[in-house]
Amino acid sequence: QREFDVIWPKLRVLARCQPEDKLTLVNGLRNSKLFKDTATCAKLDQEHGIKIFPDYQVVAVTGDGTNDAPALRSADVGFAMGIV
Repeated sequence: QREFDVIWPKLRVLARCQPEDKLTLVNGLRNSKLFKDTATCAKLDQEHGIKIFPDYQVVAVTGDGTNDAPALRSADVGFAMGIV
């Protein structure tokens, strides 16, 4: 989790990824307690203009197949797209 917390604040969009990657991202964000580390949050804001919400992080995921179901179910917001 510590390594994940170093990476995720700088992520904005994860596109064209495998369903397992989506689930890893959702679980990592849901388990993150980075918002409690005020020094790191202040540093991210000062150096990169990245603001971390001072509480639980809301996670949204999109998916277009049944293999995306675990990530969609684990996220706070899940959009299932019916691509024809």
